[in-house]
Amino acid sequence: MNMIPQLIKELYDSKEWAACRELAIAYLRYEKSDEIMILLGGVYNEEKKFDKALECIEKVKTKDPNLLVNKARCLYYLCRAPEAERILRSLPYKYRECEAGKIDLGLYMTAQGKIEETKKILSTIADVNDRAAFNYGWFLLGEDKLQEGYKYIRVGSKDELRVWGHEWILRKEYNIGEEYRWEPFEEVDTIAFYLEGGMGDGMIFVRYAEQFKQYCKTVKIFAPKQIKPLLEECGYENVFEPEDIVKTKWDKYVPAMSAPYFLGLDDPMKNVTFPYLKRESKPVSEMNVVAQGKRKICIRWMGNPEFEHEQFRSVPLEKLLGLSKFGQLFSVQLEQGLIPKNADVWDLSPIIKSWSDTYDIFEESDLLVTSCTATAHLAGAMGARVIVLPPLFPYITWDTKNLRWYPDNVVVLPQMEYNDWDKTIDRLYETLENWEW
Repeated sequence: MNMIPQLIKELYDSKEWAACRELAIAYLRYEKSDEIMILLGGVYNEEKKFDKALECIEKVKTKDPNLLVNKARCLYYLCRAPEAERILRSLPYKYRECEAGKIDLGLYMTAQGKIEETKKILSTIADVNDRAAFNYGWFLLGEDKLQEGYKYIRVGSKDELRVWGHEWILRKEYNIGEEYRWEPFEEVDTIAFYLEGGMGDGMIFVRYAEQFKQYCKTVKIFAPKQIKPLLEECGYENVFEPEDIVKTKWDKYVPAMSAPYFLGLDDPMKNVTFPYLKRESKPVSEMNVVAQGKRKICIRWMGNPEFEHEQFRSVPLEKLLGLSKFGQLFSVQLEQGLIPKNADVWDLSPIIKSWSDTYDIFEESDLLVTSCTATAHLAGAMGARVIVLPPLFPYITWDTKNLRWYPDNVVVLPQMEYNDWDKTIDRLYETLENWEW
């Protein structure tokens, strides 16, 4: 047994999470060990099982500030940000006032909607700490300071952070460094427009590809394979998959999520023609058969379950079921088995095999109500009518004062209170009562 703790540590250090977890659980059945319990909690944290990580931390009888920092982080991911904030504020000065402490405190306060307080905290260290700079830039974008916000938020593309775009992938996997990045107003023969982030990001930022044609003869778009067919169907030319960037000739690349910055735009819709995702759709006869003349309303109440902050943008399905009084509800939630047995919702997931299928469904619909950003961006880009329900602290496209990323076909109804969707849902129903169909 004496060698087992060392083996557990080695498995943890080598990131062999499953093996480390099972061995730690087996060991703790026979021996009490705070050290192994902490390691087990660390494994659960890596596996994003924050409830189990919290259980491990609470079993350890110590008031080690570092452990309390981890406890606060677990509480945050379990939608208990007020408790996380209180723990952090109770720690000794050196933990509370260090740069890492300020950033964590800002995260927990932001989750509760304490934006101005958080901004003040981050502004003191934004010029010396990259994590703080990234978060501070996010706030500036929300204040419609597009260029100033981008100057800060672009630090997220560094290898140490990897939270903004995929330039780190270009460096790590393809050995394409910053010396190949396009400089503003630079005229070259071919620009590689590299779509980054998730599917939604690709559908947002592809809007800027055309604007780079004024600086080159050819723009080649490198897009996630899931949306490549849709882009081609919408008339985009020279579309390749990301890995083709090392097999294709080009002169300079543009990281798409930072395109507004490199173009010097002060408005995210400037020089963009809407809709910029448009194709000939195919009828979805099943929807008309089911609706029997009623309005067709699509709903999606959660995004990708693998997304780190998914818990904050998931709307309880039962709160949307009342929308059936406005028309026939159709679910475009890909995860099956989530719809209650007797709910008046028709599941379209069996016929959704691609983003082109989703496009056809939205074209057939009268309205989409969603908390999932990717579907909202597709609807916004193609001109479909959509109501977006973003969380209290939303993505940059929904968190603006006067600037907008989409025309009037997109209505944004953000969450109004932390951990509570009731007021937002009430506002949704009030909006639809006066909706011009």
